[in-house]
Amino acid sequence: MTIVDPTAFKAAAGSFGSGVTVVTSKLNGQVHGMTVSAFASLSIDPMQIIVSLRTGSVLQDMIMESKAFAVSILREEQKEVASYFASSGREPCADEFPGLPCQTAVSGAPIIGGSLAHFDCTLATTHDGGDHIIFVGNVVEAAAEEGEPLLYYKGTYRGVREWASNVS
Repeated sequence: MTIVDPTAFKAAAGSFGSGVTVVTSKLNGQVHGMTVSAFASLSIDPMQIIVSLRTGSVLQDMIMESKAFAVSILREEQKEVASYFASSGREPCADEFPGLPCQTAVSGAPIIGGSLAHFDCTLATTHDGGDHIIFVGNVVEAAAEEGEPLLYYKGTYRGVREWASNVS
């Protein structure tokens, strides 16, 4: 069996541009969230999405216990929001994220204010994914607004317009 160098693996995976989401959950009056680029729609019947989180995270535990989570798709103006939720070592907050407007989803999970779109989910199932856990969510609510998405490519957040102007 060929062993792939982890640096080469990360470089290859980073070459896939993706949208940027913040996955959130609420449990016992505490909220927590994490920036996640490993997100995809899975099925229309039933309506399901998937997200992948590193095992052992606080958010993983909250979702497993609350059985609910929300996914907010960030717009290109929300780089600071993505960076905040990507920072490690944050603890859950009491009921809301400081200085960040949110609305409460049907499940109780926070939806990031100003996001391009969101999905509110109940937990359908989980799957082992090595050092990550894959969450399959049954979508109970979804909404989208006009705007441009925030992208993540080769370790950098970029707006669509910013990326397009650098390509030409």
